[in-house]
Amino acid sequence: MSHIFFRLSIGAAYIAAASTVAATQAAAAQESGPATAEAIVIDVPEDLPTCPVESAPPDEPEGESFVMPTTGFVFTLPTPADAAEPEPCVEPGPPAPVRPAAPSLFRMVALPIGNGANAMLKWDAAREIDLASQSGPWDEFLSQARQVSGDNPVAMVNRWVNWRVRYEDDRDGDQWASAPATLTRGYGDCEDFALAKMALLQALGIPMDDMYLVLLEDRQRTDHAVLAVRQDDRMLILDNRTDKVLPAVMVTDYTPTFGYSGSFSWTYGKAAR
Repeated sequence: MSHIFFRLSIGAAYIAAASTVAATQAAAAQESGPATAEAIVIDVPEDLPTCPVESAPPDEPEGESFVMPTTGFVFTLPTPADAAEPEPCVEPGPPAPVRPAAPSLFRMVALPIGNGANAMLKWDAAREIDLASQSGPWDEFLSQARQVSGDNPVAMVNRWVNWRVRYEDDRDGDQWASAPATLTRGYGDCEDFALAKMALLQALGIPMDDMYLVLLEDRQRTDHAVLAVRQDDRMLILDNRTDKVLPAVMVTDYTPTFGYSGSFSWTYGKAAR
């Protein structure tokens, strides 16, 4: 309501100013005798400040409960009535980023979460390095991919990174390398593979909002990561364990735990019965 009151206050101020000008001109006209009337023009700015509003994702159910696959913890999404009141708008600023569509996949529902986890810090540090702004061994590949892959370079990127990068576990704890670092040194773990593929696809025109780094577990409870790409209303999985790009509905070996895209993150759960 604060921004509405602010707009009304500005409008009232302009009306008051117009009345004062009109009264002054009327008094002057009475003193000087008949005169040709002049129109009073007041410029009212059209871009009055408003608060940016983030639209709610259409595919994230509200008020439903879900069970986390690894801990059994029940996670309940807030209903609109439970949501906190928005902060009042003091002055205009850049519009807030809009959360991409939830990356629900592998029979699990993606649930929005905050951005305070340590993994989110590693994600931000790795993703913010722009591959297209640097030169490296990927230059020739990007040039060829633009010529031969058409509008769908997903399979070509998946195969090229899988062949060029050697899998190697992190030696000093779990570290997420940027795409230029991974492609230059030629080795990395599963998160590094996925981040390199994401950066190459972004350079080839795939929107970042359509790509997700997904952390998961396989059937042996081994930690793993893949890149999920949304195309034509379906999710495609780019995995360093195979050169085949498969729709998510055909992948049955994985249980997702966390997903990341842009400045947003998700966790995963099954609907509670």
